[in-house]
This record gives sequence, structure tokens and C-alpha cells, in this order.
Amino acid sequence: MTAPGNLVCTKCGYTNVPGDQFCGSCGAFLEWEGVAPAGPAGDAPSPFPADVPLVGPPAAKDLQATGPAATSDLAPDPFPTPAGGALIRCPACGIANAPGRTFCQSCGTKLPETAAVQAASAEQIAAAVAARNLPPAARVGASTAEPARASGRGGVARWLIAVGLLGLIVGVAVVAGTTLLRGRASSDASANPSLGALPTIAASGGAPPSAGGASGAPGSSAAPAVSVPLALSLATASSVVGDLVKFQATKAIDGDPNTCWQEGNATEKGEWIEVTFPASRVTSLILTNGYNASRALYRGNHRLKDIQVSIDGGAPVARKLKDIGTPQRIEVPPVDGATKVKITIVSIYPGVKTKAPGTPFDDAALAEIVVMGVTAP
Repeated sequence: MTAPGNLVCTKCGYTNVPGDQFCGSCGAFLEWEGVAPAGPAGDAPSPFPADVPLVGPPAAKDLQATGPAATSDLAPDPFPTPAGGALIRCPACGIANAPGRTFCQSCGTKLPETAAVQAASAEQIAAAVAARNLPPAARVGASTAEPARASGRGGVARWLIAVGLLGLIVGVAVVAGTTLLRGRASSDASANPSLGALPTIAASGGAPPSAGGASGAPGSSAAPAVSVPLALSLATASSVVGDLVKFQATKAIDGDPNTCWQEGNATEKGEWIEVTFPASRVTSLILTNGYNASRALYRGNHRLKDIQVSIDGGAPVARKLKDIGTPQRIEVPPVDGATKVKITIVSIYPGVKTKAPGTPFDDAALAEIVVMGVTAP
């Protein structure tokens, strides 16, 4: 029998109670397929007929009602226990459905035959509905409180592990820094005589200081000798072009790179220039090649290429000069107590025609000679 206020599904004809959203027989959405049959004329259908149990979410006024009014005949129990037996719990939304339904009244999910549950009390159903209507963040009960506390303990453990790792890293860094500093101090001690290492012979050829210094006092040491330009007192040459004053041998020791000595022989090979200085330990020579009064004169005259250097008449040492008009150093074997250095021409860079009148000239030019050494004490 269809009571006033019930919803009849137009697809299958099943009678549903007020509050159902989906047909209990076919699962059709009742908002589209359900109709309420008309009651006797002039009678407004009661939304809560006394002979039909209300199954569905309670109204707010029903959850708040207390006292005699909530149990009176005018306000029937919104969650009566159905006479048909156990409720059928929906596996999708958890709503309890009346026995005999095939689809959930709330979400339309097909109800399994094995999902029957015992009828819940009005308070239990009201609590379940209220929990379902709460936002997800508020659905935290005692079951989630303990994991939260466990997470807190896990956070403390992770913090302790992080602090331990940081301490380990700092310790390793301190040990490595200490080792590096010790190595650097050891290296400095081996390179610096003041840190306890033995002194070395100066590169310029000076004699090593005695262990006790000049006075023999322990801990004192003489400064290493340093090579300096020696004072050249005299310059002589095998020949001078035209015997001209401006090309004499002394022009190679006057400190002016724009003047030069020029040999005057028809054959440059074997021509020489010799300089004299106080007795010293010779260590090297600094030579400026060519005639540098101008670029045209430099290219228009011959320049020294291969030479032989003899110190105090000793065995000559072969060296090769670059074709440049700037000073270049020539290393020679150190000789103690020397007073003379002789430079002999072996080959030349030939002069070429330039804008200077008369070029190329048949003369080899050498602009400057500097003898480096350590004077005798």
C-alpha cells in the first residue's frame, strides 16, 4: 500500500519512503524518477506518517530536540528500528538501509546481501550521520591521536640523528683542518731558515753562511749574497768601424741603449769586445743587441746572433742571442775572482735595406753590456 508522502519510482514502481534519494529496487535517482501520489482532497500529505519509519539523515531540529517533545506522538522517532529485521549497511557511504532494499537510499550503490547489520540506536545513527557531515579535517578521533603522538616521537628521533650527523661532520672538518695546518707549518719550516731549516746557497752564487754566523755566535747567520750589476771600468774591441768616436767599445758600457759598439772588419766572425771590472764572482750577462737609435738603423745594421763568452781567459761558452733590441739575460758558469769578460762574434743577423740612408751597413752592432755578479769581500 502506498502511503501519502511516499515516493513511487516511475521506472520500476517500487515505493520509497520520504528522504530516499535513490530507488531501493532499481537504484534510479528519485529526484528524476520518483513521484508522490496524491492523497484525499484537502488533505496535505504528512511528511512523517506514523505507519512509515523514517530512514535517512535526521533534521537539525531532531538532533537538537530534548525532553518530552522529542518522544511525543506528534514527533515520531526519526530512527525507529525497522520491523523487518537487521539493517543493510551501504559499503560506499556507510548509511544503514531498511531490509529488502537492493540499492542504497543515500548514494544509490548496490547493496550486498551479506552487508546486513544489526539495527543501531538512534544515538548511534545520529552520531554516524553527524560525523559524515563534518569536514574531513574534523574527522579525527582517538584512533588518529596516537599516530600523531608517534609522529612527534619520530620527529624528535630524526632531530637527534640530524644533530649527531652535524657533530660528526664538524669533527671531521676540525681534524682535517688541524692536519692541513700542521703540514703547512712543516712545509714553512723546511723552506724558511728562521723556522729551523738549514740555509741554502744563494742562487746568485754567494757562499753559504756559516752555522754560527760571521761572529760564530749560535743562531746568527749572514745574509745570502745577491748578484748586482758590476761596475765596468774599461771596454776594448778588436776593431771599430771607421774608428768613429760614436761607435767605440766604451759606447757599449755607457748605459745608453741608443748608442752602440760597431766592429769595423770586413768579416764579422771572430771580432770581439772585452770589458773589465773589479774582482768579483760573475753569474750572468745582460746584453742589448743591435743599434737602437731608430728602428731603421736597427734593421739596417748587422746584429749579433751566435757568440762565445770567455771569463778571465777561460774556455769559451757558446750562447745564442735573440734578434731583439731589448735587454736579454745570458747565463754563464759562475767564476770567482774574475775581472774580465770577452764576447766573440760567431755569426750575425744580416742588415736589410731600410729608409735610413746607406743601408744595409756591413757592420755588426752591440748596444749594451751589463755583467752581473757578486763583488769580492
